Amino acid sequence: MPQGSFKLPEIHSFPPFFTLQPTSSTQAKQLQLWSDLLLAFCRYNRIFHISTSSATSRKSQLAPLFINSNIKRSLNREAIIAVIDDLAKKGFAEWLGSGKEKEECLVYFKTPTEWADLIHKWAFDTGSTNSVCTVYELLHSDGTEGWDFHEMDERILMKALNILAKNGKSQIFTASAGDVGVKFF
Repeated sequence: MPQGSFKLPEIHSFPPFFTLQPTSSTQAKQLQLWSDLLLAFCRYNRIFHISTSSATSRKSQLAPLFINSNIKRSLNREAIIAVIDDLAKKGFAEWLGSGKEKEECLVYFKTPTEWADLIHKWAFDTGSTNSVCTVYELLHSDGTEGWDFHEMDERILMKALNILAKNGKSQIFTASAGDVGVKFF
């Protein structure tokens, strides 16, 4: 967990920032600002998954971003969806399920390809090539602590591992007990 708290930019204290602007050029700039801010916030706080229905709950990890109590403003669900749609168009988010409900998404502050490259670097740097490790070990073991993918969302890890497998840099195994293992090359 990062030390200290995330520093929000000055625009976060500007009340119109929390309302989708009607002029298309202004809204496009607003969505870009929100998209950049959301990615930076997710990276800083290691947030990989967003639920749009609970994003503005006071208990949500995203509350400091989407709610500004000092100016009594919050970003509504429609605007949050617009921001995530903007990220999805650019490849930095992916709606889960059919995507029509726009209830949950994965956030890619690193693309699955960037995660794949980092995981392969870890395997190479730690001498883990030509040996098998489980997905659980990749996510939670002491051997990955300190690497950005440690404790990441398993769905994003699997996307990265599938990219490595497609590129001939790994092979994915599923054990009879359902455990998933990977061998790096």
